[in-house]
Amino acid sequence: MTPETAIDALNAEADEARAAKQKSHFGASNTYIGIAPGRLEDMARAWRKEVAFPERLELANALWMSGIFDARLMAAKLLTQARIKDDQDVWAHITDWLAQATTWAEIDALCSAGQRRLAADNSRINKVYKLMRHEDALQRRAALGLTEFLAKAPHPSERETIAIDRICEWLPDAIADESKDVHRTAQSWLRSLAKHDYKRARAIYRGPQDDAGDDLDADDDIIAHDE
Repeated sequence: MTPETAIDALNAEADEARAAKQKSHFGASNTYIGIAPGRLEDMARAWRKEVAFPERLELANALWMSGIFDARLMAAKLLTQARIKDDQDVWAHITDWLAQATTWAEIDALCSAGQRRLAADNSRINKVYKLMRHEDALQRRAALGLTEFLAKAPHPSERETIAIDRICEWLPDAIADESKDVHRTAQSWLRSLAKHDYKRARAIYRGPQDDAGDDLDADDDIIAHDE
């Protein structure tokens, strides 16, 4: 599959009405095809089977560089795989693209791919620490998205525990962040943590001033076990 045939296949799925909504939501600076999320996922699943590495990385890079919104989402999805041999270049591309992303949808798609690479080699967590205090809200959102798998880990390794501790120290600031891109993602991260470490999640959300008593009030809805 060449980049040209890939773009042609994406354009064949165009939905002008959806593309117009995407343009209104994400901004006029991007080009939109309007592919439904479910259809894009189906296509990505088929293309991952059809195109092996390293050709798949080359295809993904070409799609990302096209600047087309749907093609960028596809680029991230092509790299969303648990096991990738010799994945250093894959991780490098994901982190480079995170810095170039201009919408939360691109960030989230890249974070889904990046989580797999962090899980495969959690020494890469230092990259995430740098994003936590980034001046760009989307990059702060990325720090949470990349580490979502840690929030869900019921039995983290020693290295993962260190990472969770560091992220939890930052979470109160993320929850209070003026950007909805950050604070809503932080709340989601906290809900995931609460499913297996409710007391810690409650303490992070409520703060040290509310330690008295075990009853939860309405403020604890944000970390309820059922969203």
